[in-house]
Amino acid sequence: MNAQRLHSITLTAIIFLASVTATASDISIDMHQVDSGNFYVRALASGDIETDLLLDTGSSYVSLSQNTFNKISAVSAPRFIRHIYGKLANGKVEKVPLYALNELKLAENCVLTNIEVAVFSRADRDILGLNALAKLQPFTMQLTPAKLTSAACAS
Repeated sequence: MNAQRLHSITLTAIIFLASVTATASDISIDMHQVDSGNFYVRALASGDIETDLLLDTGSSYVSLSQNTFNKISAVSAPRFIRHIYGKLANGKVEKVPLYALNELKLAENCVLTNIEVAVFSRADRDILGLNALAKLQPFTMQLTPAKLTSAACAS
């Protein structure tokens, strides 16, 4: 095997390993699986309001129940942005308010700032949607142990 081909194979292997190997700067976000099989991420909203967010790649926004939003509003002042129309799982369309939260902490080193959240008055769970996941990209999801790993936790 000539030196140039060996160099090419070695370089390809290094690039591949770099793309699949976690680095020291990667951020690990713990997930937990519930009986339904869904995965949740524990988060702190606006400093100290704990919530479990359903990981949902079919949801465009972080979505909060009215109950969670009321707790957040008691300790901070979410900024109203506008109303949007959200399609519910049952197919119905509902007009919902969209707010900006100062912060949503997903891990010790991962705090999303100025994150938009949709507030659903009749929701019974909170959702981690694509707008938050986009701030984590590139990311990987591992099922055992359950965790998200993000190369960049941008705010």
